[in-house]
Amino acid sequence: MRTLIRCLAALLVCAPSSIALGQSDGSSTGYLALVTTPTAALSPVAKQWMLPDPAQGFGIETQWGHVSGNGGSINTFTSGINLPLAAGRADVGFSAGTLRVSCDAGDCGDYFVASSVIEGRVLQSQMGGASFALGLSGRLGFAKPSDATVWSAAANVPLSLAVNTQTEFQFVTFVAPGFGWGHISEGSGSQSGTRFMLGGGVGVISSTSGVGLTIGVQKVFISGGKLVVGAGLTWTRR
Repeated sequence: MRTLIRCLAALLVCAPSSIALGQSDGSSTGYLALVTTPTAALSPVAKQWMLPDPAQGFGIETQWGHVSGNGGSINTFTSGINLPLAAGRADVGFSAGTLRVSCDAGDCGDYFVASSVIEGRVLQSQMGGASFALGLSGRLGFAKPSDATVWSAAANVPLSLAVNTQTEFQFVTFVAPGFGWGHISEGSGSQSGTRFMLGGGVGVISSTSGVGLTIGVQKVFISGGKLVVGAGLTWTRR
């Protein structure tokens, strides 16, 4: 891989030479591909399907993710739409944006990223004023640095607890363990790898306006791997 991928690899505590020469077991490639695409460059957000009475209209979502590395940082910004399925108990989303790499010496560059996701709840249980939901989520990510093409995919099992405060606001806490796959190709060379991952967050959603705000984290497990922190702002038409 050339300049930008090497910069990302060094910043994120991967081994650029191993990725470039195909000498690693794929774990570094999987990690790098996941955290440089929206699949793990962003933290998960609280969604309507986590609520006992979800809104059933289309939604708009804006997300930001940040990771600090060795001598620099990565910031990812995306915006997209969510379309409801199964009376709001599931949704499908599409988003696109930019990932910007900043180094001590200045900007290393930025590039286009995109993703699609389908997710929803498979089980729900009421416990007084709280609602527990078990969900399934599948996400596909894409990135196009100047020197490579990156793909990623992940399957997650979100576990959420929504609490109704008897006001217009509902508070949601959740964790999302999962398994991810990443692929990097450049020229005639390519390499893939897989990693376990874990995301989570705390969100608040207005039952009247449909506006939601989430603060979350995302972690792809590898020795020396960095923690992604992020935020998401959502709006769903009721």
